[in-house]
Amino acid sequence: MSLRLLFAMAFGFSAALLSYADESAAPPMSLEAVYAMALDQAPSLAIAQYRVASAEAQSAEAAGALLPQLSLFGEWTENSLSYRGPLSPLYGEETYNGERYGFRARQTLFNVAQFREAQRREVLTDLSESELAEAEIELLGQVVDAYLTVLVADDTVRQFQQESDALEKQLEESQALYARALLSITQVLETQTRSETVTANLIEAEGDAAIARERLTELIGIRGFELMPMSERIVLIASEAAVEDAVRKALEHSPSVSIAKEGVKAAEYALKREKGSLWPEVSLVITDQYADVGFDNLVSPPRDTESIAISVNYPLLAGGARIAKIRGVRADYHSAREELKRVNRAIETQTRSAWVRLIAANKRIVAAQRACETSEVSVLAAQESVRAGAARVTDVLVALAQRTRAQRDRSFAEQQRIMAWLELELITGSVPGAVAPVLSDALLSTAAVSAMAAGQ
Repeated sequence: MSLRLLFAMAFGFSAALLSYADESAAPPMSLEAVYAMALDQAPSLAIAQYRVASAEAQSAEAAGALLPQLSLFGEWTENSLSYRGPLSPLYGEETYNGERYGFRARQTLFNVAQFREAQRREVLTDLSESELAEAEIELLGQVVDAYLTVLVADDTVRQFQQESDALEKQLEESQALYARALLSITQVLETQTRSETVTANLIEAEGDAAIARERLTELIGIRGFELMPMSERIVLIASEAAVEDAVRKALEHSPSVSIAKEGVKAAEYALKREKGSLWPEVSLVITDQYADVGFDNLVSPPRDTESIAISVNYPLLAGGARIAKIRGVRADYHSAREELKRVNRAIETQTRSAWVRLIAANKRIVAAQRACETSEVSVLAAQESVRAGAARVTDVLVALAQRTRAQRDRSFAEQQRIMAWLELELITGSVPGAVAPVLSDALLSTAAVSAMAAGQ
């Protein structure tokens, strides 16, 4: 028994190691691969798809009410007939069976309320499809933001690690210079203090990176993933050359505007439906029936009955309920129109803001790149000056901090530029399924592209 237990433990431990090895050996994922995984995992997208299916079913139900309705009916009875009074013995008691069956066909000829309800349901189907498109846009935005946040957080960790390594080396040099009485103890302590501060910043950055990975894990449903490194030179070209063109396309193609417009249409048809309930309802009814059932418990011979009828129903009075309902849906209609105005203004503001952020981020990237290049030169110059005794160690510490800050500013500016570009593309009508591959290819570094080609 103990040997079996040891064998099972060994087998389980080996399986766990193999599983871990497989997970750790998983190739780095591109943005396109991450987005594909999120599409399969996103509950919000699944809910939107189910709502489309529900709206289509309700639209078919409303349209079916206007089509011919055919029903079969049948009734089988056992009847007993007896009489009371002085003459009851003369007639006695009779028992007989009865049956009645047939079919009834009904076709609506004129029903304004049903017709408007069918139109409203069609519009609600379009509205649910627009909501699905909006859910896809929101999902891509969340995925890209989480993806970039992980890359920026990992890059921040590398930058602090680089500064920490440089400070360790600088601390060793400072201690060596202090041992030869070429440097004061104050400068050595300053270097040590800065090194400990950067170590604390490194720990915080590692925590932020772990939190960023948890957010991306929530979207794609797996852990232990690796992402492809981001290119240092990302080329993204906006589809529109002018902000006015972007605003015009956004107002024409944005799912949010489509949802608001379809909401107005649905409210308008709801108002027409309630007004149509004041009109008469006209239907054609065809009945074919076979009956072998008596009336008032009297035996009657079997008979066939065929009838063609025009059924008219005209509402006269309903206690004011219909008029009140019309007032309510009229208020809903005007509310939907005001919502459309609000959405149009919000979309225009969002488009213009994204345009401004894109331009500002482009300028910020250029400035941050220059700052990075300058800081690299400043670090080398400060280190050489300290070795030559022409500068203090503080100058090196400041140069290293400036280099880290410049690198972080460039990473954040790149993230803001990508998100502004993505927002502009999506809000002006680009399909998420087409934008994701383009952005994924733009983010890939040369090394990542070479690695993918070698893997293929």
